[in-house]
Amino acid sequence: MSIHIVWSLRKLVKAICDRLLNRFDVFLVIEGKRGLGKSTLGFRLMLLVKREMMRRGIEGYRFSPRRDLLYTRQEVLKFFHKRKHSGLADEMINVSFNRDFYNEDQKDLIKMINMNRDHNNLFIACVPQFKNLDNQIKQLSSIKITVVRRGLSIIHMPNKTVYSADIWDENVNQKIEREWLKGGGVTNPRYSRLTTFRGFLKFPKLTTRQEELYQKIKDDKRNIIAQGKGLDEEEEKKKDPFYIMYNSLIEGKIKNVAMLEGMMMANGFNISGSKSKLIRELKKNNKPSGINKYFFDDGKTKDDIIKERKKNELTALIEKARSKIGA
Repeated sequence: MSIHIVWSLRKLVKAICDRLLNRFDVFLVIEGKRGLGKSTLGFRLMLLVKREMMRRGIEGYRFSPRRDLLYTRQEVLKFFHKRKHSGLADEMINVSFNRDFYNEDQKDLIKMINMNRDHNNLFIACVPQFKNLDNQIKQLSSIKITVVRRGLSIIHMPNKTVYSADIWDENVNQKIEREWLKGGGVTNPRYSRLTTFRGFLKFPKLTTRQEELYQKIKDDKRNIIAQGKGLDEEEEKKKDPFYIMYNSLIEGKIKNVAMLEGMMMANGFNISGSKSKLIRELKKNNKPSGINKYFFDDGKTKDDIIKERKKNELTALIEKARSKIGA
């Protein structure tokens, strides 16, 4: 019979503080579907670490929600310049998604994290799925928490490997998960069999006051990003995950349907609905509406894709003009 280790929030907070005081940083990722409470857990951990550090008489880690809830890449980059500080990236998937079109900007982010790992910061990132983070970001993570339902999560920690670069054992754990699913594990998942499993963590909801404060700050920051800086409609679209995906498609930056669907899942989009929306947007902009026409493969360069796209757009415009004059 397997032994299930149940962590308390107090035990986890103590482990985080001990690591920070041992001159290590803590890069913690919380994953889970929308509405399960991953942001709630991250927010609560920040407040509890602040309280524990104050109890120990330690300077720093004075988490201020309005200052330390991070929503943009610029805020995250600025955070890693600090020392003995706490920050919560509530929508980290928008900062470090594992796809080509983010890689140039990610170089600065990854370099900054690596350079400043001796700053002893606590950084918590909330994402829909850990697997969709950039691989180098995953390598930098010291703790992963999977929220499986409201109030219940699983604590994972990386394996100490010598030869394997996959410290999270993703391939092995995918096989383990498939095996238990075959045996009816949907209703009785055997999380303790995963090689990175370190225990279960139960957590309560935020207080009504904390929830109201958190939601207000979140709404305010999102509004500042979208509107408060005088962004016009086109600039707002550049920040919208759907239009980031749309522009990446028409610019020949998406390799295949698997890559496209991965982007949709990472942002919590419905796949069939998003494909229909892409087709409507392509038609609206007088572009060929076949999504697969924009993928690039080993036989084509991105320049070839762009040239072919322009040719197809011209052909579509000519056909449209002919139909209007009855030619």
